[in-house]
Amino acid sequence: MSETYKPLAGIKIVELSTMVAASSAGRMLADWGAEIIKVETSSGDMFRRFPTTFFVPCTDDENPLFDNLNAGKRGIVLDLKTPEGQEIMHKMLAGADVFLTNTRPNALKRLGLDYESLKGKYPRLIHASLNGFGEKGPRADDPGFDTVAFWASSGFNADMSVEGADSYPVYGSAGPGDIITAMGLCYAISSALYKREQTGEGDRVYTSLYGTALWCFNIMTISCEERYGNVFPKRRDNSAPTGSAFRTKDNEWVTTTILNIEKQWPILCHVLGKDEWGNDPRFCTSKAQRDPEVRKYLMEEFAKIYATKTAAEWCKLLKEADIVHDRLAHFKDMEKSEQAWANEFIHEITCPNGNKSVVVRPSMRSEKMGIPEWKRGPMIGEHTREVLAELGYSEEAIQDFLSRHVAEQHD
Repeated sequence: MSETYKPLAGIKIVELSTMVAASSAGRMLADWGAEIIKVETSSGDMFRRFPTTFFVPCTDDENPLFDNLNAGKRGIVLDLKTPEGQEIMHKMLAGADVFLTNTRPNALKRLGLDYESLKGKYPRLIHASLNGFGEKGPRADDPGFDTVAFWASSGFNADMSVEGADSYPVYGSAGPGDIITAMGLCYAISSALYKREQTGEGDRVYTSLYGTALWCFNIMTISCEERYGNVFPKRRDNSAPTGSAFRTKDNEWVTTTILNIEKQWPILCHVLGKDEWGNDPRFCTSKAQRDPEVRKYLMEEFAKIYATKTAAEWCKLLKEADIVHDRLAHFKDMEKSEQAWANEFIHEITCPNGNKSVVVRPSMRSEKMGIPEWKRGPMIGEHTREVLAELGYSEEAIQDFLSRHVAEQHD
């Protein structure tokens, strides 16, 4: 890691965030050198306590999920409903390059921290926000976690289930939609900062969980337009055999992705021990494999064949044939993944209490910067005194703020 090369060094960001989306955007920007001050209320970011839902500790001494989304930041507690809290916030914004938030539009406006209220005071400031459903329309101010606004509202949970007598929607995933949305916001922030260097003017950049989901799933949503007629959810017996998962002898699942049927179908047939299918006109073209009866037949036959070998045996044969494939991994496999360790996608951290945890880092890389140094997330209000002193407040003023709970310092 380079101690001197940090693409975002010198960029100051004030982050008013809760939960995952905005927090993970701040984490990614901090990795690239930005200075992040995370502003919280006295009760703190709800994500400080949320990890218990996933059976993960969430104490000051051990909170790996919170720390991972907030690594590299400093933390301050302010009561923004007080005049003094507002004064402190505006002092920070006056020296900031970016204001990053996921506070809902109406609440932001009540606090006087919406773009219209700030753009005249701080013309160089980049106002960066994200919400659940977008800035306009009937759901503009609705609350939204990614479990709903990204996965459920976009169609994914209902339509990516496999239709059958006992089928039910895909279980909602917590976090991925947030982080995908945050990655988009990071590129918008970086672009606005680049343009500001040319014009001297700030900007407002924003995104939403729902809008990002529609962009991510655009292949499915467009193909399902009335005039095109693709239909979801799919039935198991009407799925594409070259792109479906099949249960193996050891009760795992293996899947392939074959896009060029005419070229790769004979190769796959050889791996499966069915050379006679390779040039069979019933199966060997893309058009033939779109026939529902052909799919049903092949899905049934593939299921029998895959059940004769273990996942490892199939993966070895498919790798030798250079066919895109994998065993369907489990989340628990991550900490033992040779590929993840080799690329430093994961690393081990030591919590303040001495316990160790394996966590995932953002996968974006800079050759010159190297792997960013790990610095755990801030304890609630950990840097309040430090930040207030940097803003020019005297020790007496800081003590007064703390005594009246305008600001709070971690013990």
